[in-house]
Amino acid sequence: MEKIGFIGAGSMGKTLATCLLKFGALNPSEVLISTRSKDKMKDLLSCYPDVNAAKSNVELAQRSKTIFLCVRTGDVKGVLQEIRPHLVSDCHLIYISAGLTSKNIEKLFNGKLTKVIPSLTCEVRDSVSLVFHNKFVTTQDASAVEKLFSCLGIVKVIDEDHFEIGADMTSCAPAFIACIFKHFVAACEKHSRFKKHEAERMVLTTLLGTAELLHEKNMGFDSLISAVATKGGISEEGIKVLDQRLPSVFDELLEATLNRHNVIKSSMDKQYL
Repeated sequence: MEKIGFIGAGSMGKTLATCLLKFGALNPSEVLISTRSKDKMKDLLSCYPDVNAAKSNVELAQRSKTIFLCVRTGDVKGVLQEIRPHLVSDCHLIYISAGLTSKNIEKLFNGKLTKVIPSLTCEVRDSVSLVFHNKFVTTQDASAVEKLFSCLGIVKVIDEDHFEIGADMTSCAPAFIACIFKHFVAACEKHSRFKKHEAERMVLTTLLGTAELLHEKNMGFDSLISAVATKGGISEEGIKVLDQRLPSVFDELLEATLNRHNVIKSSMDKQYL
């Protein structure tokens, strides 16, 4: 039986495979995994003993109709060169490297190619997966991939030139949000006798409730701000500070991340000459 293969079981690759299995998008018996470090598969295989461990990337390529490339961006080319002669007919490659364009991969693989940028929040089924299909991907194949990722949250099919800013809003955003509230909690500690774990729990619970409120009531950000920060009140004073300071902070943040995206893309362009 042709398998769905995963090459690489690093942080995101392991998370992706585990979540697709956990939420029923994949049957363990149809999954084949290959990784340089067998230790990385121990937990996954202990939870899903019917998952198959391939002896090599070549074996995986020979047995898989769909292959997820979950290796580091700089390693994708080497893996492609290794498996290309062994790919089954009509193979569909799916890769998760944000800084690697489909144009570069197509220099080595002239077939069905999908780029997906998942998010760590797929672990709680509240993620946005960014998806781009090249011209060789059929409607049926595209639908199959999108159905897989819909088990993890929202699927957003976008043009490839939107991946950089899209990744900042989805894949990178959990870290940005955590960093913002880490500093908020630290400031609250300075002005109170709350212990760190108490302040974190209070803010985290409020953050979760805020997200649920926005979602359940279909509220916009401005509507929620107006509901809390009433005219002449305490919250309004805080909003004034944020409105003054945050726009430039986030402009600077995006300039930094987009510059880094460009550096990686430029490096990959040279690698794929």
